[in-house]
Amino acid sequence: MIHVKVFTFNPVQENSYLLYNDHGNALIIDPGCYFTTEQETLQNFMAEKNLQPVKLLNTHCHLDHVFGNKWVHATYGLELHIHPDEEKVLAFAPQSGIKWGLPFDNYNSNLNFLNEGDIVNLDDDELEVLSTPGHSPGSICFYSKKQHFVIGGD
Repeated sequence: MIHVKVFTFNPVQENSYLLYNDHGNALIIDPGCYFTTEQETLQNFMAEKNLQPVKLLNTHCHLDHVFGNKWVHATYGLELHIHPDEEKVLAFAPQSGIKWGLPFDNYNSNLNFLNEGDIVNLDDDELEVLSTPGHSPGSICFYSKKQHFVIGGD
């Protein structure tokens, strides 16, 4: 069974999601951790629950959803999973950060691409990738058919 923990991070008040199961494995979705205290909040929750993050996912790559990607990669060694149409959006995010007075260091490691119908596994649980462009060119949602919920960005 997947448990969902929602954190509201950064000055934009973005929702970051931690999906975890009873085996102690977790997915980090849209880590908007801008401040060190927000990174510590996420890290402390995972430590309290004895969770091991296994994947880093973005629903889309607007700046408020990607602030923490580099930190997650550096801390847990996870590579980023996004829709291919978000690659340019991710590359532009630091310029948006400067425009909004929120400069940050962008994720700069390997990208793994997710497309409509792909399955993201969390042990025995599955999340189906749904393509939901509009808010951003490559926006995606993660659908749990078994538990009847959807995780989406804005």
